[in-house]
Amino acid sequence: MLNRTKYFRKLCLSGCFFVGMISLSSSANAQFIGINADYAIDYSAAPGKVSGYSVGIAHPAPFIPNIGYSSVSFEDKESITVPSDNSSVSLNTTTTIKTINLFYNVPFPVVTITVGFGYGADNLNTGVETITTIKENDVGKDNSESKDSVSEAFFHIGLPFWNTVEFHLGYHFMSFSSIDITKSVNFQGKNYPTVKKSYSGGMTTIGVQVAF
Repeated sequence: MLNRTKYFRKLCLSGCFFVGMISLSSSANAQFIGINADYAIDYSAAPGKVSGYSVGIAHPAPFIPNIGYSSVSFEDKESITVPSDNSSVSLNTTTTIKTINLFYNVPFPVVTITVGFGYGADNLNTGVETITTIKENDVGKDNSESKDSVSEAFFHIGLPFWNTVEFHLGYHFMSFSSIDITKSVNFQGKNYPTVKKSYSGGMTTIGVQVAF
């Protein structure tokens, strides 16, 4: 009777260990690596339509940050008057903001919170770049270009399903100095007035994460 009891205990312990290993293996396989893809639906400093996205790769290793990349682009149009002769010129500015970022996933009972920070600079092939086309009626046009560094802070709120798919909403705040979009331009011998723009703002995204 004693041998049977010992055998039953060993069988139960072996069964629990086996089930536990299967559960851990399934969880590890489901969450071994995650791919994030987000689409930009708005940028607070953009006067109109935006084009942008954010991607990332997540892993299960604790304390080691995940890595991602963000990009957003938009156009701004306006007219200014040159004080020297009161002529009117049109400005068409295209702004592109790119960052490399690091982030952490923080699990909660119902939702997943992702927090991160990023940075962009010319030597990293990122940063903020503006190209302004200056056009004067019946005279011609010229371009003004500017590049600068940018910092980013962001968070995502996600709703996971089946430990493999997560739908989330994100907000990326981009911060950088105001830009003179007519800097160093002396087109047709005219000195244009300083036109500074503050394009710092927040990019709102929607996206999905798929875990493998």
